[in-house]
Amino acid sequence: MTKYFSSLNQDINLPVLKELRKKAVEDDVPIIQEDGLRFIRQLLTIKKPKRILEIGTAIGYSTIAMALFSDAFITTVERDEMRANEAKMNIEEAGLCDRIQLIKGDALEIDITQFEAVDILFIDAAKAQNIKFFEQYQSLVKEGGLIITDNLLFHGLFDEEVDSRNVRQLLRKINDFNEYILDRKGYDTVIYEIGDGMSVSIKKGGNR
Repeated sequence: MTKYFSSLNQDINLPVLKELRKKAVEDDVPIIQEDGLRFIRQLLTIKKPKRILEIGTAIGYSTIAMALFSDAFITTVERDEMRANEAKMNIEEAGLCDRIQLIKGDALEIDITQFEAVDILFIDAAKAQNIKFFEQYQSLVKEGGLIITDNLLFHGLFDEEVDSRNVRQLLRKINDFNEYILDRKGYDTVIYEIGDGMSVSIKKGGNR
């Protein structure tokens, strides 16, 4: 078991990823936690996707990681112009421009007919909009494909008393998505207590 985790640690500690984690901490940019990234790396190894669509680029950390962990072509969408510009620079510095397409814009306003079908949809954007993201983009996922959603346990706050009204509202919306995804027909879904909580939904045949 130690050797297994050591192998994954080597991958997530590639110099480009270590530098991006450092930047994220310095600039207070939320990125996927390291154990969550290990989990995604393992899913990519099993699934061997050809195309991935990511909703929520931030500075490009998970985008670049997925490109390094697989041979997939990745399309990623980011609405924040400043972060999108930084992600573009980071992708260029990583030498991955030929395998990553960055689209600036609101994922809920983009015409999805421009996208090809994908093997994996990774949702890591505004948590309160997860149901909308899922409903808008699930039709692009191939039969047998995966929809991965991050940040479903929100730093463990579901187990604590929360004073902030805004945080309580956000927690309710996250919980609404968790119930929605577990009840969603046409998918086999498991929510894992990894990082801030991550769901993996396998799309069954005949589901659009």
